[in-house]
Amino acid sequence: MDSTAALRQRIYEMLMESRFWPPGQMQAYQHSQLAQLLRHAKSTVPFYKTRLDAVFDKNGDIDWSRWNEIPIISRAELREHRTELLARELPPGHGPTKDFSTSGSSGVPVTVTATAIASAAQSAATQRTRTLHKVDASKNFATFVFPHELKGQVFNDGSTPAWSFELQDGGTKNIKINLFLSDARKLEILVRQEVGSLSHLPNTAEILAYENNKLGKPLRLESFLFYGQHVSDEQRQKVAESFGARCISIYSSKEAGLMASQCPAHNHFHIDSEQVLLEVLNERDLPCAPGETGRVVVTPLYSTAQPLIRYEQGDLATLGQACDCGSELPVLQRIDGRQDPIFRFPDRLGSEVLIDKSMLQETLRAAAIQMAQTRELKFEIRYVADADATPGAKSKINKHLRQVLHPKLSFEYKRLAEIPRNAGGKQQRFVCEFA
Repeated sequence: MDSTAALRQRIYEMLMESRFWPPGQMQAYQHSQLAQLLRHAKSTVPFYKTRLDAVFDKNGDIDWSRWNEIPIISRAELREHRTELLARELPPGHGPTKDFSTSGSSGVPVTVTATAIASAAQSAATQRTRTLHKVDASKNFATFVFPHELKGQVFNDGSTPAWSFELQDGGTKNIKINLFLSDARKLEILVRQEVGSLSHLPNTAEILAYENNKLGKPLRLESFLFYGQHVSDEQRQKVAESFGARCISIYSSKEAGLMASQCPAHNHFHIDSEQVLLEVLNERDLPCAPGETGRVVVTPLYSTAQPLIRYEQGDLATLGQACDCGSELPVLQRIDGRQDPIFRFPDRLGSEVLIDKSMLQETLRAAAIQMAQTRELKFEIRYVADADATPGAKSKINKHLRQVLHPKLSFEYKRLAEIPRNAGGKQQRFVCEFA
């Protein structure tokens, strides 16, 4: 076993025990990890030279009662101060590092640098989730990646890298498939390689489920692991019906790693407190109580290469009560992923909340839809379907959208082979494309 695998195994064994730690023990563990991170950031990261002064007393001790005085980092600051946020040196044993780029649902690109220890910890936390949900480890596992991320033994479709695999302990395959292949080709690889568990974004899952239904449901899965976006009940139902799969969600991001995982006994989430300090804050930046919804602010405990101390994740979450499953980890009752854009009209703002998404999809008989605001009073409705929208369908949708958004809207309909992807490879339902 190599050193990284051994480290991952040690962390995994700790995680299987630490979920039972009482709150006081977990807080002591977090404070110990945070103290190291704060001192490291203050001494080696230019961005934090004075930013953390509020929590250090004159003796250099940390006053945890003043934690909320540390300014919150925005996504814009992460992008604009990337170089200043990098540590000049790492703690012993924390290297090497790797850069990850993401645009998130907001489409604003950022780059994050993570250490090997952070990657091992995230892998161990994901393994804990699979273990607790009894995901069959004897079956092959797959996900979709960008072409340059294919590694191990790579198989090509002509000149196009199509998929690759790496053998895991026990002889199972960890399969990675080119995200830009057609859905039919993805399904063909998944079926031929006898994949039991698949992991990717909810939108990707929904589109793949549609294609699977069209082809007579050739792919059957034991489980589908969602990440990266909020998963709707409708998407869960579609994936379960198409693939026969159990649906499992994790809450993660490139910036903060794995932050929470779905409880094995319920649909809510348990915060991965060993990985991250996750705060849910109200409009006054004070901690929310159970049942209250607020914005998510995180401090990844292993982020020594590029410390993110109180980073605004861009999501909303609702705190929950203690769980009866046996785990002592805190509960998030609900997570609302990064918000879709606010539509801006000459005399008002509009939100997608009032749009009947199911009606749009059923009326267009579409596998996927994207509404793009291209001008102040114009939308382009892009859809993936077997046939063009009828005049009657367009009239029904136009009437609904004028009622819930703005009475003077005009529309253009475009039937596409697939919904355009943003810089992060995600297919968004709602986008704003004018300044």
